[in-house]
Amino acid sequence: MASSSGSVFSETLQEIINAKLEELSKRRSDFESTKADIISALENENRPTERLGLLSRGVKTCFGVKTNQFGQIISDQSRDPDLELELKYLDRFLTQSKYDPSVSSELMRTWEESLFRHLDTQSLKFQYASLYAQLVTEWLSTEKSKANAGDDVAMMEGFEDVADTMKQDARRDWEKVVFEPANVNDDGLRAYLNHMFGLRSSEKTAKAMALQQFRTRVADSVPPLQWVADGLLSSDLLTDEKREVLRNFKNNPIILAEVADVLNMRLAALETWSWGPSVPLEQRRKISGIYNVLMHEDLLQALFLHYLGVKWSMFLKSAFEDFRNFPGAWKSSFKDIPKMDMQRRGYYLGGENRKRCVQAIRDRDLSQSLLHGQPDGKDTQQNESLEGEEEVEFRTNIDRDNNKAVRYAQQQGPLMQQRQGHLMAQRAGRGMAPVNYMKPDDDEEDGEPEAKRPMEAKQRLIRLLSTEIAVNTKLNGEITAFHSMFESWNSLLPHTSMLTVMLLFGVSKTWIGFFTKFLKAPLKFLEDEPSAAPRTRCRGTPASHVLSDIFGESMLFCLDFAVNQSTGGSVLFRMHDDFWFWSRDHSVAVTAWKSVSDFVNATGTYISPSKSGTVRISRESTVSLDIDRSLPEGDIRWGFLKLSTQTGRFEIDQTIVDKHVTDLRKQLYDKRKSIISFIQAWNTYAATFFTSNFGKPANCFGQDHVDQMLATHQRIQREVFSPSSSASLIGEGNTSEGVSSVVDYLKKLMAERFGVSDIPDAYLFFPIELGGLDLKSPFISILQVRNTVLPDPTRILDTFLEAERDNYNVRKAAFDKGWVHHQGLDNPNWQPESQRDRETFMSFDEFARYRQDMNYNFHNDLEKVYKKLLELPSEEGIIGCSKVTNGIQALSGQGNLKGIHHNWHGMDPYWRWIAQLHGPEAMDRFGGLNIVEPGLLPIGMVSIFRDKRVKWQG
Repeated sequence: MASSSGSVFSETLQEIINAKLEELSKRRSDFESTKADIISALENENRPTERLGLLSRGVKTCFGVKTNQFGQIISDQSRDPDLELELKYLDRFLTQSKYDPSVSSELMRTWEESLFRHLDTQSLKFQYASLYAQLVTEWLSTEKSKANAGDDVAMMEGFEDVADTMKQDARRDWEKVVFEPANVNDDGLRAYLNHMFGLRSSEKTAKAMALQQFRTRVADSVPPLQWVADGLLSSDLLTDEKREVLRNFKNNPIILAEVADVLNMRLAALETWSWGPSVPLEQRRKISGIYNVLMHEDLLQALFLHYLGVKWSMFLKSAFEDFRNFPGAWKSSFKDIPKMDMQRRGYYLGGENRKRCVQAIRDRDLSQSLLHGQPDGKDTQQNESLEGEEEVEFRTNIDRDNNKAVRYAQQQGPLMQQRQGHLMAQRAGRGMAPVNYMKPDDDEEDGEPEAKRPMEAKQRLIRLLSTEIAVNTKLNGEITAFHSMFESWNSLLPHTSMLTVMLLFGVSKTWIGFFTKFLKAPLKFLEDEPSAAPRTRCRGTPASHVLSDIFGESMLFCLDFAVNQSTGGSVLFRMHDDFWFWSRDHSVAVTAWKSVSDFVNATGTYISPSKSGTVRISRESTVSLDIDRSLPEGDIRWGFLKLSTQTGRFEIDQTIVDKHVTDLRKQLYDKRKSIISFIQAWNTYAATFFTSNFGKPANCFGQDHVDQMLATHQRIQREVFSPSSSASLIGEGNTSEGVSSVVDYLKKLMAERFGVSDIPDAYLFFPIELGGLDLKSPFISILQVRNTVLPDPTRILDTFLEAERDNYNVRKAAFDKGWVHHQGLDNPNWQPESQRDRETFMSFDEFARYRQDMNYNFHNDLEKVYKKLLELPSEEGIIGCSKVTNGIQALSGQGNLKGIHHNWHGMDPYWRWIAQLHGPEAMDRFGGLNIVEPGLLPIGMVSIFRDKRVKWQG
């Protein structure tokens, strides 16, 4: 059903596009014919007044300016009000010229030139509209069937062989994993969990009581089905055709109501639910180079499973939060200050508070980390990552030597001694609430869907680590950090471990039975022969399913808790299977890693050795501190960044960049038959993927990081569009001369294919709603913050130390003069025992001892400096010149504009830059910011097609 409906939908869109393009061709032909007739008529007329009259009437005809029976213009009937007004005035001036000899021929020539400019501008708009039409036609034709020219075979043969081999290897490695059950020590796992949550203790500990409360929690809210559809649309699960069908479904109340009925019937028969005979599998390459294996269940099945995933996500989110908030269960990162120390501080300094201090900021970020490392918990949650916002993968496939990961994990900690014990009696769970069809506006408690941007959360984490490195090395002399990921988490997760954890949390037998059937799906690849029998999954979870995230996050919650308990309140910063830890105390990091190792050994999971690493950074770059042998070896990396142990800063690893530059060149070669596809691939790979993996500019990184980003982007373009690369990309004639950027390349290519030269940059960079091709520049957003980011983050800490010493002297002087107030203290009359202490102000070391735990409240104190280091720099403002602002104002009344629109201050800084940079050229050549007349091109239809995701070559 989905395929058929999606195909009809696509064909209808293409028919609409074809109809618009045919109308465009007809209008251009009529315009140019009328324009040629005007020019021909003027060749035989030398009288200025008559020439101007002929030209005025011709322009009215060309632009469809309506007149009454007397030849007078009817107001507000044309598409160009400025031209209409000019022609009105010209009619009056022509009447004046018939009687008034002072109206000179030079003035009439000026009017004539103005009308010709309108004609020439319109011809230019038609020319670029026609070029756009040719680009769309080229694009649609290559989407259907890629041309197989001889140069394709010569260039791509080796690449395709390698890609096919990689794909086959990825499938073979995946099959080795998921169709073999994991070897998990059930008794050992239960003993590990019982010990962690205090179930073996004779006393009722806080953590045991928190688990008891957890087991009795049930979620009551019901997600509106329309938002369930939105969440499914934002996932990677659906094909483009199913995505189109679901978009149609969610906007039709009748269909949604029927779908809700079907889902309720399936919910009522949960115990008999099944996948059916088999579920199709597809391998899909991600931009990062790895292959995902995705299941393609039917659309109703996908909706049903997504709905259940949302419900369980909401339940677990709330239950996990309650567990953490249970008094005494989750250890706090906020440490108590000894009573004596607080009394002495009160005596010397007066009242202080801990609400605004560095540790309070940490505590907030720790809470945010816990929120990221758990189910979303919102029925409105959607993944709104931009296409291309994927983290760089250091390997392209599942580690072929899985034993290596097993050995690595076992080296990190001995298997825990098996403990005898048993789980508490299984709790009966209440049933799931029925599915409702509900529009968003009908739900008063829920607002707009909340966007989910995993890359933004990870970049926040990187900034936090960079800030901690700067602060701790400067103030405490050192910091230890480790980073690791689980090996092929979704593929290797043991079913036994997942279900054991769910039983621990009190999940009922009915749901355990359903979860077991969900995990043990009968699978069959789309490319297999029809006679091939499906195989049952014995390990791992289905990719891109919310229910899969539920299983993973439930297990990893146990890891979070284990680290928290063993380290006395420290937190594992975790984004799903990717986790980080740091401490100024090396031994605490060792303890945390032992908790990770114990978890790995108990649950039958694996750590990826190639994605693990530890650093111990000293205040002095020349000092190398020993790292405990139990901690993972290797570098700490994220995206294209590598943490330098010498500088303590993240730096771009050009070696990893080089590998992706090579891949980018191959991907662009694959898309070169269609310029629109080429631009879409460029925007996704060069502008989004590279930029997002360089990390956002931040004060803790300094200006050097910004300069590295700019230099690397420059190098990427230089290498991708070098003469030899450009020649192979274009492949048509000797057009690679003078090509050194994507702009040069596209202009050369369009001149070669369509015979259009002198193409303005605005045509490339303007949004499609204004008739541009929406080419993205990776430089602009970076340049906008170069002058506002902190040049050197270490200097602000030096400033803090100076300000701290100054504040100490101020507070000492206040104490010596008897100006310290003790009102509001818990014991305002307390005094030190010795006379000397009562009369002598505290030492500087005692004053600064709790600089991270107290609010000292002076200019440039540590809390303010810490926040400053975490900040993203603001974009440097840009003011539009009068020509551009006039063009911006002329866009008012033109709806559905994105990027550049009539509100200058409401535009994104990127688009303000584009408008000012390329706007004057557009105004000169096209008479405004619209390169193509509104409504002339099938912009809406093109936008729908462009929503389809880029298909990457292997």
